[in-house]
Amino acid sequence: MDLPFWLELELELHGGELRLAARGSRGERLPSRSLGSEVTRERLTAFTRSVGHAVSNGQPLGAPALSEARALHAAVFQGELRDVAARLIEAAQDRPLLQRLLLRDPVLQAFPWEALCEPETSEGFWGSSPRVLLARSVAITGPWEPREVAGAVRLLAIAPSGEGSALGILKEALSDQIEAGEIEWLDPINGPRAGQRFLFEQLRRSKSPHIVHFLGHGTVAPDGRPMLRLADEDGEEARISAGSLAQELSASFGEDLRLVVLEACEGAAPGAFGSAAEILARAGADAVVAHLWPVEAGMARLCSKEFYRTLTGSGRAHGDVAASLAAARRTMLLQSAEGFSPVLTLRGPGATIFDFERRKVSPPVARRALSGRARSLAPALQGLLERPFSMVLGDHGQDNKSEFRRELQRFLAESGDPGGDALSLSALTQRCALRFGQEKLYEVFQDALHGKLDAHTPPLVASLGRLLRPGVHVTLLWLPLLERAIAEHQPDRTVYVIQPSLLDTVGKPRVVKRAGGTKAWTKLAGLPNRFDRESDLVVLRLYGGYLPEPRPVFTSAMLTEDQHIHGLIGVEGFRPPEWADGLMGWLRNQPGLFVGLSVLEWRHRMLLRWLYDQRPAPKGSLSLLSPRVDPAEQEIWESGGGLPGTGRIAALREEPDELSAVLAAVARPEATTR
Repeated sequence: MDLPFWLELELELHGGELRLAARGSRGERLPSRSLGSEVTRERLTAFTRSVGHAVSNGQPLGAPALSEARALHAAVFQGELRDVAARLIEAAQDRPLLQRLLLRDPVLQAFPWEALCEPETSEGFWGSSPRVLLARSVAITGPWEPREVAGAVRLLAIAPSGEGSALGILKEALSDQIEAGEIEWLDPINGPRAGQRFLFEQLRRSKSPHIVHFLGHGTVAPDGRPMLRLADEDGEEARISAGSLAQELSASFGEDLRLVVLEACEGAAPGAFGSAAEILARAGADAVVAHLWPVEAGMARLCSKEFYRTLTGSGRAHGDVAASLAAARRTMLLQSAEGFSPVLTLRGPGATIFDFERRKVSPPVARRALSGRARSLAPALQGLLERPFSMVLGDHGQDNKSEFRRELQRFLAESGDPGGDALSLSALTQRCALRFGQEKLYEVFQDALHGKLDAHTPPLVASLGRLLRPGVHVTLLWLPLLERAIAEHQPDRTVYVIQPSLLDTVGKPRVVKRAGGTKAWTKLAGLPNRFDRESDLVVLRLYGGYLPEPRPVFTSAMLTEDQHIHGLIGVEGFRPPEWADGLMGWLRNQPGLFVGLSVLEWRHRMLLRWLYDQRPAPKGSLSLLSPRVDPAEQEIWESGGGLPGTGRIAALREEPDELSAVLAAVARPEATTR
């Protein structure tokens, strides 16, 4: 195929001055020039902060940031460069012009060039233009040409510990392409297999992918090396350098691998040797998509869905990674500035990484017959679901915790207290409250969760919400995801949601109700005189956060170590408030289903003792564990160590996405006709 028309811009900071040189695909060369004394390092940094703030809050660019985006675009495209770009766009005719940025300074690498906007427009962003395709560039280190793909594009997901829900969101986003045979979903590398001891072995054993999609967290080490977090081992955080991963990907998959997607915070953040994206593009793949900032789970799903649909669709002759990311960015920008977070780094001269000219795709009929829906439930879980039970939904591994942690660390660092990196989240919140007060802690909490109130419900939570039976259930999630799942899948049930004031023993709990057959949540003045045990569902929100009201209102949340201790050991001792006696009796007299709880987490052990009044949980109780948790978890649950009354509780290790697919075939309990 013909090489594309392209324009490469080399930008450098000399002291406080930004200089630009350019060359084009038809031999054009423009000598280095200054963008003017007003385009300073400080100005670029300020614009980066403005865009980052909009991304973090899930909002569009404000008027001041948009005005600055226009001014900076005009500063870049002026004079001879503007004319050369216009002539190349005209020469490209019906094909978009690829514009590559060669950036060496960390300030320029962290800068959101994709957010620059054409003058006199409000949506003419550089990164979403249909006329030009924008990418960052690294030096070519070997021959390059599109990879011919005759069938499905093979995708390998790597999801370290704590990213189970993100893996499910990704697979759901790609479900249409998987069912159509456009994408082959290879067995993911997740949980302990994504740890330092096993990752390389798993990569070498995997079927060779065309795309590797990493779901996790990234950072830059003190020595300047970009690092990616792997599964925790023996309770210790494990990391790998981007360079080591790039070498192994190249050695294991060779020319088959064309694209790496780093769905990881700071995947595009610059280090002393370049960003993780640059390092992977130099040694591991022809193209890398990475993020400048974290994005909300729902937006990550939207990005993946639109990106892969455009890149791998069976009706396309070629897979253009720049055009696909621009399409995804346009869709994301309809909602918020989060569309500026994903950026593209290219190793080769073009953005077409797949050649589909001789491609034939067909739905994976054989694999579909062996899908998770055909698998039966484990007998212990099957038996539990067939009779009344109470579920305790824990917060272990919830996505919002990592986002809240990052917001806390950023606030503390900006306040001159950078010493919280090694602390647990509850210890980190305690540090913030002790130094800056409870109100400031809650302010940071709300900032972190502000854009997450409409977050996508994890598939397993949705499946369990559909199958809950009348009774009392507990959620430790800050967002009302379980309550929404119940309301959606059991519209004929009456649901009461109670948020106790455990930190104020004399305060009344907040109560909202969704009557069966209705959609609206209404606030009640207090607890009803009675509940219908044959029909009603009651959800206790013990860690606080947001209720499922039309406009969710934050009241309080148990965040710090002191709050977790004093909330359960109050003035009345280690027992629930008096108003909850009846509900606790209801909960304690039927088996418990424990999901997302860790027996190695002191908050969860303390909560179980509080819920069951220091007695064993009822016979038949069951704990569902992710395969990614510490292998010792199952042994401790089943031996009874550290549990209330030393009661032994059966434990199952289940992949959340596979289990949710199996649960989808289970009939939900019918509501009692009244």
